[in-house]
Amino acid sequence: MGDGPALVKLLEALEERFNGNVFALAPSEVDKLLTTQQLERFARMIEAREGSAGQLSLWELYSFRDLPVELISQIYQLFVENEDSSVYTPPFLVRFLVEEALGWDSLDHITSHHQVVLDPSCGSGVFLVEAYKRLVLHWRMRHQWRRPDQEVLQGLLAFVHGVDLEEDAVELAGFSLCLAMCDALQPEQIRQSIKLFPNLRAHNLYHGCFFEAKESGQLPARIGAVLGNPPFVSKLQTAGTQRAYARYLAEHHEKLPDKQAGYLFLHEASEIAEEGATISMLQQYNFLYNQRALQFRRGYLNRYWVREILDFVSVRGLFQKGEADTKIVVIVAQKKARPDNATLLHATFRRTGRIDAEQGLDLDYYDLHTVPYRTALTNDRIWRANLLGGGRALSLADRLAPLRTFREYAEGLAWEVGEGFVVGQTVRRRPAPHLTGHSYLPSTALTESGIDESQIEPLEEKLFRTPYTERRFTPPMLLVREQMDLDHAVWDGHYLTYGQRIVGFCAPRKDLPKLKAIEQWMSNEKRTLRAYLYLTSPGLFAQKATALQADDIYSIPYPRDGNFDLSENERIVVNDIVDYQSDLIRLGESSRAMREVNDEDLRAYATVLSTQINALYGSPKFGLCGQYTWSGAVCQAYAFGDVQIDWSGADELRGHISSLLHSSSRQYLTMTRICRLYDERFMFILKPNRLRYWMRSIGLRDADDALADLRIQGY
Repeated sequence: MGDGPALVKLLEALEERFNGNVFALAPSEVDKLLTTQQLERFARMIEAREGSAGQLSLWELYSFRDLPVELISQIYQLFVENEDSSVYTPPFLVRFLVEEALGWDSLDHITSHHQVVLDPSCGSGVFLVEAYKRLVLHWRMRHQWRRPDQEVLQGLLAFVHGVDLEEDAVELAGFSLCLAMCDALQPEQIRQSIKLFPNLRAHNLYHGCFFEAKESGQLPARIGAVLGNPPFVSKLQTAGTQRAYARYLAEHHEKLPDKQAGYLFLHEASEIAEEGATISMLQQYNFLYNQRALQFRRGYLNRYWVREILDFVSVRGLFQKGEADTKIVVIVAQKKARPDNATLLHATFRRTGRIDAEQGLDLDYYDLHTVPYRTALTNDRIWRANLLGGGRALSLADRLAPLRTFREYAEGLAWEVGEGFVVGQTVRRRPAPHLTGHSYLPSTALTESGIDESQIEPLEEKLFRTPYTERRFTPPMLLVREQMDLDHAVWDGHYLTYGQRIVGFCAPRKDLPKLKAIEQWMSNEKRTLRAYLYLTSPGLFAQKATALQADDIYSIPYPRDGNFDLSENERIVVNDIVDYQSDLIRLGESSRAMREVNDEDLRAYATVLSTQINALYGSPKFGLCGQYTWSGAVCQAYAFGDVQIDWSGADELRGHISSLLHSSSRQYLTMTRICRLYDERFMFILKPNRLRYWMRSIGLRDADDALADLRIQGY
C-alpha cells in the first residue's frame, strides 16, 4: 500500500481477476499514485498500529476488516457536491422502506416476469444495495435456504438498476453492490472465483439525468418496482428535467408546486413502471401539508392506488445534515386500479429514542389511521387531523371551517388588515418616514398577558421591502402574534409600528368597542382557536415548530353569534389537542403525553369510555369494575352490571404483558399494541402505562371501537 508502482500493479491484477471496473484506474489516477509522497502515511493508517502521537503499537488499534456499505455511503455524503438536494437516508430507514415495498409476493412477480427494481436517483446506492440483499434473501427462501453461488448472485444483480447525476456516486453504487455480492459468498468461493463482478456501469447503472435516460430509452423496459430518495430542489437543473416539466404542464395543465423536482421524479418514475408495479419514494412534507401541492397530490392519488403514506413530519433531525432538518413522507403506491372500497393507511411516526439513535422505528395503534380513499381525495384536513388524534379531530375542524372568518368580518367593516413591515435586504429597498424613528413593538413584546410596553423602542431600520402605509400602524388596532399560543391585545395608545410576525386589524376609532369585544372573545375561546389552528395551519409543526402564518390568523373562525356551541366530546378533543397532542408531535417521548399515567387520568378515561357506551346501552349500566397495574402496563376491567373482579394470580402474567403489547414482526419496526378482550359481559382493556394511551380523547376513540366490536358480537 505504501509503494505507488506496486499498488498500481496490485490494482491492475485485481481488476483482471475480478472484473467489474471495481479496481480500474483512470490514467490520471495512475500518474498520481506513481508520483505521490503520501502513500506511506496512508499505509500506516490502514495498518492501524500507530497512535496519534506516532507511537507504534504491538496490536491493531482499529480494524478495517468490516467496512459496511452504509459507512461508505456516509463517507461519500461528506464529500457530495450538491448538499442542498442530496440528503443521505439513514440505513435503518432504507431497510424498513425496502422491506415495506418489496414483499415476497412482489419479488415473486418481479423475478418471474424478468422485471427490475429501479432507483431513479440512486446516489451511492443504499436503496439498491438493500434491494439486492432482499433479492438474495428471497432466492434463498424459495430454494430451501441454500446458499447461492456466483452465477446466481450475478444473475440477481441484473434485477437492480439506478441512475444518478453524480458520476462518483454511480461508481460508488457499483462498488457497493459488488461488496453486497461478496457478503453473500463464503471466503473460499471468492478466492476461487474468476471474473466475479459484472460491469454494472455498462448495464445496471447510468450516469446522467434520469429524465434524459428515460427519453433516450436507456432505462430497462420492464420496471416492477421504483424506490428511492429523489432530490428535493425547487429548480429544474438539467435540460431533461425542463423537458419533463414541459410534458407535465402540457398533459395535466397545472404547475408543479415550487417546481419541486421530487414531485417530477415521483410522477415520471411512476409513469414508466409496468402495470402492477410498486412505487415507494420519499417526498418532502409539502406533498401532504402544503396547500399548493393539493392538485398534484389529488392527481397522483387518482392515477395510482396509494396504499400507504408513511408520515415522518413529527420526527425532527431524521435527515439532519448541518443546519438542515428535512421533513419527509413516504409514498407507497401500486400502479393498478384500486378497489371500489379502497382505503389508505396514514401512519404517523413519532420521535423516539430508537429513531434518534438510528436503531429503528416505533409505531403504536393510535398512530395507524385507515383513511377512506374518497376522504383522502376530497378532504385536505385529514392529514393534520391524524397527527392530532384522528377522526373526531377531523370532524371538529370540518364543522368550524365553514364559519365566517376574521378576515371576512374585518373586510366587511373596511378595516385595514395585514402583517407588519418587512425590512429590505437586497432588492426593493426604500425608505419609509412613517416607520423609521417611530415606536416599534417587537413580536416578543406581545405576550399572554398583553403588550409588554417596556420592550417598545424607536425603530432604527431605514430601508424596507414592504413598508405599507400609516393606516397599518394607526390605533386602535387588534394585534395578533403569529405564534401557536395566539397571544393578542388591543392597542389604543400612540402610533405604533410592528414587523411581519404580527398581524394587525386596524379600525376607525368608532369601532374600538368591536375590537375590544373580539379581544375578549379570543381570550375566552383561546383553547378552541388554538386547537383549530393546529388542525388547519399548513406550516405549523411541519415547516415551523411553533410559528403560524398570516393566513392562519385571517382564517380564524368567528361565528356571527360568537358561540362555537361545542359539545362535551368536542371540548375533550380540544383540550387534549392543546395540552398533549401538539406537544407529542414536537417532542415525542419528551412530551407530557408520555409521562406515566396516574389514578386521576385513569378515572377520567374510564368516565369518558363508560359514558359513551352507556349513551347507547341504557341498562344494565356499563362501567369500570376493577383495575390492575404491572410495571409498564395497566389493565382496566369493565362490565355490564354491578360485579367485582378477582385479580388473584394476575401478577403471574407479568412476563407475558410485554410480548403482548410490543411486537417486532419486522427487523426495524416495533409496534405497540393495545388489547381489548371480551368475555361475556366483561371487557378488559390492556395498554401501556403512559398518558397518551389513557387521555380522555383516546377514551372517545376506544369507545367508538368498542361499540363497533359489540355490534359485531350481536349486542
